[in-house]
Amino acid sequence: MAKAAKKPSAILPKAKDKGYTKGKLIAHIAAEASSKSGDEVSKKQVTAVVESLVSAMFSYAPVGAALPGLGKLVLRQIPAKPARTIMSFGKEIKVSAKPKSSKLVFRFSKEAKENFKK
Repeated sequence: MAKAAKKPSAILPKAKDKGYTKGKLIAHIAAEASSKSGDEVSKKQVTAVVESLVSAMFSYAPVGAALPGLGKLVLRQIPAKPARTIMSFGKEIKVSAKPKSSKLVFRFSKEAKENFKK
């Protein structure tokens, strides 16, 4: 009787884990791609793919870069705030103006939010 092919175990978080690092992500993708395609996929190849994906996401962020099934990366414009004077503990304090700025925001899709609810 032949043994069944060994499936890569799902990488689940352990109590001592601090987070999902870049190394864990690359190892996970390499293992999954190797098991599904049958060909060996090296960590260097996966690293190149991940880096190109990140650079593409950042370059398209001003117009909205979407990852299907996960969400969308958007560059949000924060308007300028005027200078003002406030009263704090009976003293007047001058608050300087804040310039217009940009902030990177990731919005999760409805499908991703449903996965978190489970």
